[in-house]
Amino acid sequence: MTESPEYYGNMDCSGGLSRLKAVAVVGPSNCGKTELICRLLKLYNQQGLRVAAVKHSHKAIEVDRAGKDTWRFRQAGAQAVALATRGMLQITQVCRDDPPVATVLAALPSDLDFVLIEGYKSSLLPKLVFLPSEEILSYLPEYSSIIAFISGVVVDTPLPLFSREQVPEIGAFILRWLNLKWPV
Repeated sequence: MTESPEYYGNMDCSGGLSRLKAVAVVGPSNCGKTELICRLLKLYNQQGLRVAAVKHSHKAIEVDRAGKDTWRFRQAGAQAVALATRGMLQITQVCRDDPPVATVLAALPSDLDFVLIEGYKSSLLPKLVFLPSEEILSYLPEYSSIIAFISGVVVDTPLPLFSREQVPEIGAFILRWLNLKWPV
């Protein structure tokens, strides 16, 4: 499978189940990635768009609570555990390695308009990169497929540059990049 930014902008997940478009927000820890994604989700939700969020972490994180039934199922050896309640379905799955972004996207519902991802900086996902300071410019070779920057400093770049407060503008840029329109 050939991966490119365009692939994730027009992705056909696992045998045509859905066409999930995705954009990543990346940058150093504590720079505002989560806050931006939350603000974008609120904006898109108000417009009637169905958007998912994915958080990628390079650290092992326990999301279940010790002693709860779902935790006990996992401790007993379940390879996947689902918690189904009125209005929510949560699935936890054991992975031997870091799951590729395509696998994560394929696991999401197919009726979404697109996905905002925090992380997966080494992937070929199209990326909005936070530049909290000029020093971060030296880290740019770590990132591929950059489509825009978010910064409080002026950066000489041919790519679009937004401040973190330009949420409507960032939201519109993402939709244009994904060839989506605001709902009427």
